[in-house]
Amino acid sequence: MMKKAEAGRFTIILLAAGPSSRLGQAKQLVRFDGESLVRRAARVALSLEPVSITVVTGFADNAVEHELRDLPVRLTRNDEWAQGMGGSIACGVRSISERVDGVLVMLCDQWRIDTTDLTRVISAWNSDISRIIAASWCEQKATIYGAPTLFPCKYIRELQNLSGCRGAKAIIDQNLAKVQFVELKNAACDLDRPEDLEQLLKLS
Repeated sequence: MMKKAEAGRFTIILLAAGPSSRLGQAKQLVRFDGESLVRRAARVALSLEPVSITVVTGFADNAVEHELRDLPVRLTRNDEWAQGMGGSIACGVRSISERVDGVLVMLCDQWRIDTTDLTRVISAWNSDISRIIAASWCEQKATIYGAPTLFPCKYIRELQNLSGCRGAKAIIDQNLAKVQFVELKNAACDLDRPEDLEQLLKLS
């Protein structure tokens, strides 16, 4: 049976722990329009008024945490950040202490994601809070999907047990019948390679 809610209670896990090995510098600290990407993502997340926001740090943790010093976010360090995104998601989800209906996983390097994009994800989820809501976008005529993704609370245990570099995509793939994709063109703009950084700096 479809589960509906006027407004499901959700928390946000913002990932900012990776070493950015392909980029050659900490993407979390790259500046765009006068602020670091991690601060920008946290500020956008706060505009959604979630139950809480947890920022997972790791690589360059002191510098990243300094960027967030005056924002009302919870910080948790993943000491095993080098093992990949899956462990960082698990670290963040394990720190959740509130009772929530869902967990929204965000990446700090999707620099074009804005409040409007995230509101579309949340609105889709509120129509049926038992479903996974995942962003989708096109790259070279192929459909890609991933973060930002909102997981219902029943997947919290699976999120807590993630490890390695694949992140939460395995959970999406294993539950495709329960996934609703929301096309977010802005999700395609991330920061992985030097050429991505060149594109971003041209717009700064």
